[in-house]
Amino acid sequence: MLTILTRESLLEATWRRYGEGRGCHRRHCLACGREFFTSRPEARYCRAACRQRAYRQRLRARRATLAHV
Repeated sequence: MLTILTRESLLEATWRRYGEGRGCHRRHCLACGREFFTSRPEARYCRAACRQRAYRQRLRARRATLAHV
């Protein structure tokens, strides 16, 4: 059986073995809600598309607030 190792699968395996203390953190994406594993403790989004979506939502909200003033 051929197993393809990806960054995501390696981080998940590290987290399952060592937990949060070894440079691997389990997070939930603020944009889509998907669970993901990251090596950065401050990560908030699972991928660039989610980060961009969140930015555009914040921009729309800011513009709507300014339009009502």
